[in-house]
Amino acid sequence: MTIEFTHESTRVSAFTDDALGTLDATGVAAAIRSGEIGVAEAAGAATARMRTVDPATRAVRWWASPGGAGPQADRDVALYGVPSAIKENTSFAGLPTTMGSIALSDKVAGKSGPVAEQFAATGVNVLASTVMPEFGLTASAEFAAREPARNPWNTDYSVGGSSSGAAALVASGALPIAHGNDGGGSIRIPAALNGLVGLKSTRGRMAGMPELRLLPINVVCEGVLTRTVRDSAHYVAEAERAVRNLALPPVGHVRGPGRRRRIGLITESVTDFGIAEECLAPVRTLAEELAASGHEIVELSMADLRLDGGFVRDFLHYWGFLTAAEVGAAAAASGRGFTPAELDPVTRSLLRGARRSAPSMPGAIRRLRAVTGNYERMFVEQGVDAMLSPTMTRTTPRIGFLDPALPFGEFMDRTISMVGITPLNNVSGGPAISVPCGFDGAGMPLGAQFAGPAGMESALLELAYEVEELRPFARIDR
Repeated sequence: MTIEFTHESTRVSAFTDDALGTLDATGVAAAIRSGEIGVAEAAGAATARMRTVDPATRAVRWWASPGGAGPQADRDVALYGVPSAIKENTSFAGLPTTMGSIALSDKVAGKSGPVAEQFAATGVNVLASTVMPEFGLTASAEFAAREPARNPWNTDYSVGGSSSGAAALVASGALPIAHGNDGGGSIRIPAALNGLVGLKSTRGRMAGMPELRLLPINVVCEGVLTRTVRDSAHYVAEAERAVRNLALPPVGHVRGPGRRRRIGLITESVTDFGIAEECLAPVRTLAEELAASGHEIVELSMADLRLDGGFVRDFLHYWGFLTAAEVGAAAAASGRGFTPAELDPVTRSLLRGARRSAPSMPGAIRRLRAVTGNYERMFVEQGVDAMLSPTMTRTTPRIGFLDPALPFGEFMDRTISMVGITPLNNVSGGPAISVPCGFDGAGMPLGAQFAGPAGMESALLELAYEVEELRPFARIDR
């Protein structure tokens, strides 16, 4: 187990010769089933790794009881006994649900919610909850009053968000798999910035937080961050076995690459900031490699999606509305344990913006709802099975780039400049997966995103397997 220091940066690796070794979640589960290692031994190794990397990454928010919560499923499930963690915005019995905020009390949850129940049904052993930006509202876990979460590839850089601590623990090797959720890219963003696999499923595929059913547009989907495609595929199959949405075609257990497909290459952002060439170049190369392996690659334009010219404005208005809904629900649940004066500046600014934009919300919601139909029609009209694009529209930012103490306008411009693709699938409801796609000039990971029509996670996982074969994903200890 090493923490390497140089004059420029710190790279944090937890990989060592213990019970976990370099195994992914599928490998750990197999070792437990065979009796090669025990559940307690796996939990002990993971806990030691987490405690080693946490001072540098600030990834752990709350610890479960020693040894974790223990597997809450039968031994025959896919991930039985695999050590993991859950995001701190998810009600899990025995852990506080603090939503990334110090404004909420740290009272522990008396019972798990449906999201945690589905997560636990896959067999994972929850050892802790993970750090996230306040209410999951931003793309970096940076705070006004405490230390930020840091990227294990280089601790001078952001780990992304909002599933921030989850990404840091998985990328560093402390855990093989961790829970996340995605409301504007919050699984795919940290996956891209940390060299991980991150699947945002079709809207309604996974169990959700009950309060989200009341929203006019549910943009949030639950999932995991992993180092291998097979771990994400195993998780989806087992989660679907526990909770199945009969309105969607089943994903099943996807085990490898599939048939040749027609893929639309997107090289434009939904914003006016465009896409950095460092993010585009490796995706273009990947498209060439996929074409050489028999896939048909065609150029697509954002115009093919028929997005209203005000998509970004409407999404930001809706983001403010979500902020007000989230903060209000959390305050009601916390009662006297809520101290609004301790909210971060960005949260307070979003709440003020929500009040100002309230009159325009009906129109914004109507236009955003229309995105789903236009998105689905595009696949039919253009005759494509999936879209390929960079996950991010700029490279990994340094800590401070998204400091919540920045002037709000500057903070939002910086955010929009780097997150110019991922929100589309939260609004449309279609699935999307981010996979590692090389490194930028600073040595930080880059991601490629495949997006598809509703219900087609299987096709995206098949493509992700193929990328993994074409260019095996780097591990932080290599």
